[in-house]
Amino acid sequence: MTTRESNRRGEGEHLRADLVRAATELLVAPQGLAAPSLRAIARECGVSPSAVYLHFDSQAALIVAVFEAQYDELAAALAAADRPRSAPLARLQALARAYVTWGIEHPGAYQLLFESADTLPVTVAGSPVADGLMDQVAALVRAHGHTRRDESARRAQRIWVAVHGLVSLRIHKPHASWSASAQADAAALVTALMG
Repeated sequence: MTTRESNRRGEGEHLRADLVRAATELLVAPQGLAAPSLRAIARECGVSPSAVYLHFDSQAALIVAVFEAQYDELAAALAAADRPRSAPLARLQALARAYVTWGIEHPGAYQLLFESADTLPVTVAGSPVADGLMDQVAALVRAHGHTRRDESARRAQRIWVAVHGLVSLRIHKPHASWSASAQADAAALVTALMG
């Protein structure tokens, strides 16, 4: 904490500007996600902290289990929406709609998986679910007619980036005047990106 000299009479606007600058620096600094301690988790379950160690050898192992469970829930929602006999574009649109729906209905889980994972005090390796989804999207892009592997991978990534942006904005700006449903926007983004 630094001590500041008082402004001279009539120079109060300098303090206001300094306050805005300091608040800006604090608000725009990336914030790490504080992982709950094993004690806090044990307290939430009504057990002793030592009971946690019967199932997880560390906080990191428990966090990884949380990620795996959330990825599994997302995978189940996507699998339920997929219709393998449909045309590739229809399947891509259905997957995008399901992804958006899951993200908006599970904002905390979505933020954990896709917006804050890199700020946790443990390293969470890539998920087989997420990697499998990208492979599935790339395969559908190829089946739609973009046969070059590098091009299909690029389009798959662009679809994810676009749909992620849609989910993130809908989570963080729920009161904005959206002109269409999130699901309609997801399908439109896929159509546009598939050319």
